[in-house]
Amino acid sequence: MPSCPDLTSLLPPNPPPWRVDFAQLALRIAARGIESAVKLLERVHAGLPEPPDIADRQEGRKPYDQATDILATVECVLEDDLRPAIVALHRSAEVTDEQLEEQYHEWLKKLWRL
Repeated sequence: MPSCPDLTSLLPPNPPPWRVDFAQLALRIAARGIESAVKLLERVHAGLPEPPDIADRQEGRKPYDQATDILATVECVLEDDLRPAIVALHRSAEVTDEQLEEQYHEWLKKLWRL
């Protein structure tokens, strides 16, 4: 399987400060990279057969085997890390100062109601 190129090597070693629009573009690119990793992990999860005794292993009646460990790891990484990261990166890549100011004012209103 060919390795992924390190896209950071395309950046100059000491770049000037980034503009917001350039940083948002970088976030969209990073999100796409993570989306590719999600697709690969989904294929791993779909392609690896579950052990016939997976419930016993997951409920602690038997030790994990490699397949159970891989399936559990993939599920956790997808749900706890990668999918939330994609959502966060896309949000930050699209958000405007106006939206952030509006969110801030809504937060203040809620805070003062407490």
